[in-house]
Amino acid sequence: MKKIFTLLFLFFLPTISFSEVPIVYPPIDKLPGQSDQVGIGADYFPSMLHAFIWRNWGMVPASRLAEVIGTTEKNVRKIAVSMGLEARPEVDPIWTSSKGYITLLRRNWHILPYEQILILLDMTQEQLEWNLFEDDFLFVKLGNKKPKCERLIYQEPTKEMNKRAKEIARLVRSNKPDKVVPRFDFYAQMPVFQTTEQAKRADAGQDCLRMVFSYNAVYGDPLMDAEQSSYPDELLSRLSAMGVNAVWVHSVLRMLVAPEGPFPGDENYKERLANLNTLVKRAAKYGIRVMMYVNEPRAMPKNWFDSEERQSLAGISEQNLRTLCTSDPRVRKWLSGSFEKVFKAVPGLGGVFIISMSENLTNCASHFHADSCPRCSIRPHDELLAEVNNTIADGVLRGNPDARVLVWDWGWRDEYAERIINRLDKRCTLLSVSEWSQPIERGGVASKVGEYSISSVGPGPRALEHWRYAQAAGLQTAAKVMVNATWEVSSIPVIPAIDLIASHARNLSQAGVKDVVMTWSVGGYPSVNYTVFQKMLADPSANLAQIAKDCYGESAGPSVCQAWREFSDGFAEYPYHINTLYKGPQHVGPANLFYPKPTGWKATMVGFPYDDLNSWRSIYPADIYISQNQRVADGFERGAEILKQAIARETDSSIRKMLETDLRRAKGFKCIFKSIVNQSTFVQCRDNGDSDGMGAAVESEIANVREFIPLCDEDPTFGFESSNHYFFVRQDLLEKLINLEYLRK
Repeated sequence: MKKIFTLLFLFFLPTISFSEVPIVYPPIDKLPGQSDQVGIGADYFPSMLHAFIWRNWGMVPASRLAEVIGTTEKNVRKIAVSMGLEARPEVDPIWTSSKGYITLLRRNWHILPYEQILILLDMTQEQLEWNLFEDDFLFVKLGNKKPKCERLIYQEPTKEMNKRAKEIARLVRSNKPDKVVPRFDFYAQMPVFQTTEQAKRADAGQDCLRMVFSYNAVYGDPLMDAEQSSYPDELLSRLSAMGVNAVWVHSVLRMLVAPEGPFPGDENYKERLANLNTLVKRAAKYGIRVMMYVNEPRAMPKNWFDSEERQSLAGISEQNLRTLCTSDPRVRKWLSGSFEKVFKAVPGLGGVFIISMSENLTNCASHFHADSCPRCSIRPHDELLAEVNNTIADGVLRGNPDARVLVWDWGWRDEYAERIINRLDKRCTLLSVSEWSQPIERGGVASKVGEYSISSVGPGPRALEHWRYAQAAGLQTAAKVMVNATWEVSSIPVIPAIDLIASHARNLSQAGVKDVVMTWSVGGYPSVNYTVFQKMLADPSANLAQIAKDCYGESAGPSVCQAWREFSDGFAEYPYHINTLYKGPQHVGPANLFYPKPTGWKATMVGFPYDDLNSWRSIYPADIYISQNQRVADGFERGAEILKQAIARETDSSIRKMLETDLRRAKGFKCIFKSIVNQSTFVQCRDNGDSDGMGAAVESEIANVREFIPLCDEDPTFGFESSNHYFFVRQDLLEKLINLEYLRK
């Protein structure tokens, strides 16, 4: 009888409804920002269930998708196939790993509630909470709140839904690719420049710091990866060949030490230190030192201070966090001693660069609220900030006297910068953002640069002034610049505005600055930009046309140099403002959807641009913002045409391959900026009731997306940035076409 019952159960399993397959949801009591604002729908899909399966198909196993929505794998697969998707795609587990989960989290943010997201990502509540707060301000990028989403439960599709699914399937079949290079396959695609050793390496002297971030590094907790996939040998080798002699890793101090008395630590600290040791030794083989990015002491959750002893260490409060007050000598002793332990445990660790004011809450003065702390309120800000930096420096240098300590002036107010600098340990180097406060004018709109700019050539007056203070105080100086890519546009890895980059290098050379940090988390892709920048920094009189010939050969060099000029002239028109960088649609590019009605959602920091044109344009009138982006697109189009002609003449296959890569990316940039024009025009016309203008923008964007998709197929770097993972993949671009075709009708 039992055997018969089992056979009957298996026979009827595919038809069991959700109520017969209950889901055990994980608790969500610790996860932040659950909002009453309802998430954005996807009317162009037959249902939200279809949207969910579409956005996760091929990235999450069908069995787990079924688990999320309480049905069978057969039912999930049936819906996928009804939309023209492959029945059994190969699923790469990297998408739910530390290297890909942000892509999935972002695309499900408006579909699933937290409890179903935890199942989808196979994460505990504690893991997701840590990632949201420590993985490069991820929760900020997601908008500081979780959209309200009802639990998504499987229901059998209706006839109308199946009819709509067939329409989508026709679109999918009409856009079948010839070949799609696997995502994350970066290094097989990297060109190796056939240059002389002098052109490949920076001959400014290898004692000068040339530091970058790994192009594909995990940002949040990279040292738990025993495989060290964030720093593969292929990357270290290429970086070394281009003159890079240091890489930096993101670190959180409490994860590298054992708990000590009332102070925090982590049970896996030995594993992280062992992996860091291995990385330091591997990198040293290529002449590359490893540096730690330091933003300490990190604030802790308020409930961590529940004990009386910890309460006595607490400083100011902000949201759910409290600082470890550095005016307390016990905190300074722990901070300094912990760095000493790390640097003694990892011989050869190259040093640190310290940011004492940032989005992270650290010391009581880090967010300008020291007056809320009884201990810090009676001390000047410059004293507090200098003390934090000196405390860290002292511990680092006790651990390794040969380490470098870079103190970054990010966020310091100008009125007390000189006083901080005068108080710093003389063994420190002052690091300053080169282009900060540089006056610019774009489209008749005057402003000043914040940071993260290639379009604006530094150094600006702030950096020059701070370097003068440092030199007078007996400190070394260093510049933080952006050589490869910036938040001006981050989803293609190399902005080929070489003339602007060369000018910046010349200016730094004339200012006497030799040590350079060449990237933030964005910008670490090995490219000719590094070669040009370092050559010009070493020799401001170097000839750009000759460098182009060294890298691309005598035949193609002149055309490449001419294309660089067009790219630079166009990119110099970029409508720069720090808010356009953070809030604009340039990172998501052609994958950003068109919304026929206002969504009511505000653009987030390099996360969701939505339809928030007012935030995108920032200080620029809408028409100026649109026209400036069109000028940038035009510059890339002009340069692309020059490269196209050079490819037709080139006989050397290796150089032709390099030119083809450059051409593909130039076309990609053109499509991204054309998409900004189309998106902005659509929103402007929508809000003005201009249906004809909306229609024209839709038609233009359809053509633009269709041009962009094959470029994306051929290049796995399209859409990727290490701290955001993939902003888009092919599936997102097809969804955009579904969205546009739906609007067209």
